[in-house]
Amino acid sequence: MKLFLNPPSGASKNPSFPRMRESSVLISLGSRIRGNDELGVFRGAPVSKGSRGCDFPLLQRGTEGDFAKGCASLSVRKSPLTPLCKRGEPCRSASPANTKRAFWKGGSRWAAILFVLSGLAHAAPELTPPADLPPTAATNAVLEAHPAVLAARARVSAALAEGRRLKVGEYEYQASAGYTRRRETGVGGYNDWEMGIERGLRLPGKAKLDKEIGATLADEAEERVGDARHEAARDLIATWYAALRAEGETQAWREQAALLKQQRDVVEKRIKAGDAARMERAQAEAALRQAEAETRRAESAAAEAVAGLSARFPGLPAPKPSPGALPTLAGDASAWVGAALEHNHELAILQKESERMRFQARRQQAELTPDPTLGLRYSRERSGLDNLLGISITLPLPGENRRARVDVATQEARALAQQEAGARARVEGEIRVLHARLRGALSRLESLEEMARHLDGYADLAWRAYQMGETPLWEALNARKSTRDARREALLSRLDVHEAAARLLLDSHRLWPMAEAGPHHQ
Repeated sequence: MKLFLNPPSGASKNPSFPRMRESSVLISLGSRIRGNDELGVFRGAPVSKGSRGCDFPLLQRGTEGDFAKGCASLSVRKSPLTPLCKRGEPCRSASPANTKRAFWKGGSRWAAILFVLSGLAHAAPELTPPADLPPTAATNAVLEAHPAVLAARARVSAALAEGRRLKVGEYEYQASAGYTRRRETGVGGYNDWEMGIERGLRLPGKAKLDKEIGATLADEAEERVGDARHEAARDLIATWYAALRAEGETQAWREQAALLKQQRDVVEKRIKAGDAARMERAQAEAALRQAEAETRRAESAAAEAVAGLSARFPGLPAPKPSPGALPTLAGDASAWVGAALEHNHELAILQKESERMRFQARRQQAELTPDPTLGLRYSRERSGLDNLLGISITLPLPGENRRARVDVATQEARALAQQEAGARARVEGEIRVLHARLRGALSRLESLEEMARHLDGYADLAWRAYQMGETPLWEALNARKSTRDARREALLSRLDVHEAAARLLLDSHRLWPMAEAGPHHQ
């Protein structure tokens, strides 16, 4: 990062620098910076030599509010004390007090500018959403009512209840009572009875760990809601575009059948006029019947696709092909990978699970020091001749069972860390594949649409040539078939572009975002 200053106000010998009222700064990003400042706040700041060998402290102005005359850049000396330059005076060494005052006079403002510009240099990738997606309001309502999302939200309540259980602990008061009839030879009988109460005491460190485990359980359940919603949205996109493809193919076959019907009528007129052979009627009629049969097949497939969409996502409108403008992709694959990894629910779930298992391992380690059980007992013996009051303490002796639990929790935490690394690599691969697929589909669509335009012109020429008797009917029909196939491929390729764009936006959490307020966060 470098900073360059235009000359200060006053006459300029260089015509490319006109007279200015105040100095301005041009900041360029991308180069490594070096230097030193006394306070250490901007350590590594850029340095630059003035036109007259005058060095300036970084982000420092002269006492008269302007930079020294003839110095057109900022610099930091290698000595601990940086020089101060005033208008019309040679450079002199600055005292530590002057340096600190000058630095704090404008340092905070320039720091804010540098922070903002550095953020702009790492701007997030952009992609325009496809125009044929369902309405956002209807989509959000459908996703929130999805059974998987509702089940995940129910598990949030279960996780919160589990957190409450862990917070209060598993120990409860236990009351006991007993009665004994004693008979002594030569003395007679006595009534003995006793009662007591006892409770285990959880050590303070264990209570804190249980509370942390409960909190991670709640966070993990919240992330599972987002993951369930994300998977439902993925399913919605796949089902939606499957229905759109079926509708688009039906529309294409309908247009083809209507055009072939017009051509059949022209053939009939030419036969009546004696300009065409009767066998051409059979050719035109066969082409028309084939298009009508394909139209019926496409209509049946479209009806099935729409029925499946309505059953799985009730409340969405019927999908209709909408050409619209093509999505505009900005940003390379690495930028999109960073955006996707920043808010990935699957990775967040694994991170929470790993964190919980680390707490669990510490909790099992704490169990090597067992919790005591305290009790209070009162007994009355020999029909009230003896009255006893006492306390008891019970302390388990830890064995291999507790140490094995520590090992289990530790290894589970390590396994989850490796699983998280694998999931991160898989997500990165999926995003890179989606990015490459979208770029490839955009390039392929451009070629297909260009080919369709050329074939459309060729089909028109072939049909006019047939009407003038210069070419046979089968050649005109083959040209029309090639045009139909090219248009169909272009339509399907456009839908591939839109679906890939929607998936890329969804996986980077830029499409149909979910509110982040959970019950335990409020």
